[in-house]
Amino acid sequence: MFVPLTANGQNLGAVALGLNPNEVVLNTTALTRKVTITVFIAIWVLVILGAVFNALTITHPIKALLHGVRKITAGQFSTRIALPMGGELGELLDGFNAMASQLEVYKAANIEEMKAANKELKVAQAQQQSLIATMADGAMLLDARGCVVLANPTSQRLFRWEARKLVGEPLVNLLPESLLMDVGEALQQVLAGEHATRDIRCSFGSPTRTLRIVLVAVTDPSSNALKGVTVTLQDLSREVELNAAKSHFISNVSHELRTPLFNIKTYVETLHDLWTQISDEERSEFLATANAETDRLTRLVNDVLDLSRLESGQEFRFEPMELRPALEQTLRNYRLNASDKGVRLLCEVEPTLPRVQANFDLLLQVLDNLVGNALKFTPSGGLICLRAYLWPDSCPVPDVSTSATINDLTSRMPRLRVEVSDTGCGMNELDQARIFGRFYRAENTVHTEQGTGLGLAIVRNIMEKQGSVPKLVSKPGVGTTFWFELPLEGSDDDELALLAERVQADT
Repeated sequence: MFVPLTANGQNLGAVALGLNPNEVVLNTTALTRKVTITVFIAIWVLVILGAVFNALTITHPIKALLHGVRKITAGQFSTRIALPMGGELGELLDGFNAMASQLEVYKAANIEEMKAANKELKVAQAQQQSLIATMADGAMLLDARGCVVLANPTSQRLFRWEARKLVGEPLVNLLPESLLMDVGEALQQVLAGEHATRDIRCSFGSPTRTLRIVLVAVTDPSSNALKGVTVTLQDLSREVELNAAKSHFISNVSHELRTPLFNIKTYVETLHDLWTQISDEERSEFLATANAETDRLTRLVNDVLDLSRLESGQEFRFEPMELRPALEQTLRNYRLNASDKGVRLLCEVEPTLPRVQANFDLLLQVLDNLVGNALKFTPSGGLICLRAYLWPDSCPVPDVSTSATINDLTSRMPRLRVEVSDTGCGMNELDQARIFGRFYRAENTVHTEQGTGLGLAIVRNIMEKQGSVPKLVSKPGVGTTFWFELPLEGSDDDELALLAERVQADT
């Protein structure tokens, strides 16, 4: 059929529509349609297969690589990507695995180094803490605000802080009130940067203790900013006491030397100037006085030398010996003087005394001083008695390596006790408490006999070296008994040395 085509009333043409009855044309058209549909389906299949191939060969390895990178970033260096890939992507995965292996080796080596470094650091910290803890001086570390960061045991003992919480507390809140002004002001100056160091000396407590306190600012070398303050505490109490004792000793020695020297000079000058004007009796008296003063001077010098020798740290050998010969020799030395003064000397010694561990010369010096003092203060008709006996009768030898006190040790260890008793004037409690001090003389109170005042100090020093302590009981008008104890034969030298150290520490 034909269909006309018109526009605006004008005839443009016609369209012919119809079916071609030609079978060839129809078959061709059908074939074209089938081919077109087949090609379209094939293209979609290829697109789908390409997408699957891309996911298997590119996208999945990339995701696996990204996941592995994230694990490596998290520190999991044992991560590996096990995909059988070739080409550039396979090389990339192999490179990733090689990198992970190297990182794992580096991590293991680094961990070992860190462990070794950490161990060394712990050892160094332990050594440092041990050093700080065992320092004889006190040591503290403060932060930039003046609060305590560290305080060693010595500093805690100095201020009796053992039971207090220290870390984080301002130092000024912990110090005794007597130190606040000096130490607080110095600390503020260091914290404010006015001084890099402050060295102060102050006293506190009862009995008074003298401290040297050194404050040093700790700064950052790069910025010079204050990081903290170190505080060093040095207890000078013993040094101050020793200096005072030294000055007192020198003063006493000077005084004791001056008196006999002055007397000798006076009598000698009198004899020289007035020889022809005085009688023979006066000359003899003057010479006797000068001779007595010379003897007194000699005794003083000898006592000072003996005391100096004993305190010099010289070691003395203590050997097994019989006590009886020393007692008998002491009696022989004083028998004539005692007879002249009308004083009886007795010796009461058990017949079977065990041997003792002692130094014969030092023991003679002790007995000489004790018997000499007894004779000096015992009037005519009096009695001086030497006794020696085992004390206590029987008891086990204690272990001196334990923490037992010296009183425990000396009371339990079998020892030989030696006593020197007299019926002299006796001493009051004040004299008894001070009698073993240097240059202290009982005649300072009773005003009777001359002496150097060093004899009993020498006795105490000698007995301390033996691990013993000389003691006494006395009553005015009745008499005095001094006694000391000696270790028995067989006592170990190290045991005696340790015991002597404890005696000296306790006294």
